[in-house]
Amino acid sequence: MASSSSCITFTAAAASRLVHLNPKLNPNLFKFKLKPISLTNKSLYTFVTLKSSSSSSSLPAGTTRSSNNRSITMSSSSSSPYSYNQQLVAAKKAASLASRLCQNVQKELLQSDVQSKSDKSPVTVADYGSQVLVSFVLQKELPSQTFSLVAEEDSGDLRKEESQETLQRITKLVNDTIANDGTYNVTPLSETEVLTIIDCGTSEGGPNGQHWVLDPIDGTKGFLRGDQYAIALGLLDEGKVVLGVLACPNLPLESITSQHQNALNKVGCLFSAQLSCGTYMESLDGSTPVKVHVSNTENPEEASFFESYEAAHSSHSLSGSIAKKLGVKAPPCRIDSQAKYGALSRGDGVIYLRFPNKGYREKIWDHAAGYIVIAEAGGVASDAAGKPLDFSKGRYLDLDTGIIVTNQKLMPALLKAVQDSLKEQALPSL
Repeated sequence: MASSSSCITFTAAAASRLVHLNPKLNPNLFKFKLKPISLTNKSLYTFVTLKSSSSSSSLPAGTTRSSNNRSITMSSSSSSPYSYNQQLVAAKKAASLASRLCQNVQKELLQSDVQSKSDKSPVTVADYGSQVLVSFVLQKELPSQTFSLVAEEDSGDLRKEESQETLQRITKLVNDTIANDGTYNVTPLSETEVLTIIDCGTSEGGPNGQHWVLDPIDGTKGFLRGDQYAIALGLLDEGKVVLGVLACPNLPLESITSQHQNALNKVGCLFSAQLSCGTYMESLDGSTPVKVHVSNTENPEEASFFESYEAAHSSHSLSGSIAKKLGVKAPPCRIDSQAKYGALSRGDGVIYLRFPNKGYREKIWDHAAGYIVIAEAGGVASDAAGKPLDFSKGRYLDLDTGIIVTNQKLMPALLKAVQDSLKEQALPSL
């Protein structure tokens, strides 16, 4: 099924998601055959062509059919002239082009490519170059849309005198990537234009309108080691994540937990998800998208879990305590970046645990794309108190302690194990 398909099988679960996105929407409407309508409240969504599923011929191509379901075509809110389908296509193009730049840089990491940001985390020319390309492609593909981007990088460090060589290299990499792609016939970007495009990512996001959310290289340390990283791009509409793309250049198409991996396995995955349309995986060079689903494992003893590679990013000891309470026998799989969300969405593992150091505030770009990739694959993501992740508060997530992800069947047991472990951790040692 093409991931840009304009229609979906309309189920009760889909209706509940739509009502969650727009609380003023009456779910009882979906019990009847509707003419094209437009809901003109603050969160505008247009639903058209509600069709009976009694005949497969009445369903659009690419729409699966199940009994007593109806098919619906959905467009984005009134703040954008483009449908979610069009925006998802643009997002996939943007992330794919950015991944090419990143792959080229990773092949020949130069010492001058790595510098320190003010927070002391390493950043590369690929980090900046990726952000430029994503912003460039989105604005080229969606020219009629007011552009708002919440992104990790700004141009502050690059404007310093000692960074001129780095800026020159970024500009060359961006222009070479655009030229080699051949899609956009444009004059090469100047260094000033590159700086301006980087600073397009300074939006604060929030609950109103549409905002793209980007981590140009999620997992920079993994990138520098030659391990996992992701270009993570999501779209907020009225504060809700409505679509997302994860480009994972080093993630094999086969399960990373497979015992049969070999050097011939194809590497490079692109995950894409759209509200009520499911999650799809394809190769970065453009294979046919395949629908994926989280593991249905119910027995904790058979579950495996992901956690951050870096102990500084998440408490491995707390994750170990939770796994022990659940009865998990498999050792943890530690990889960098939101590639964990992608791997989990296709059933490579069953649980993802993230418990950063006290005082750390999660940024929305570290989870927005992964959140919808998991949700549309049938998974659940919440904070340690069981509350859904709220992306409407600006550039940061307000969380209780950490983030937990699993399938719907295991979530109650996982949540209990998390809360029990947190209580024990808070008790003074005797």
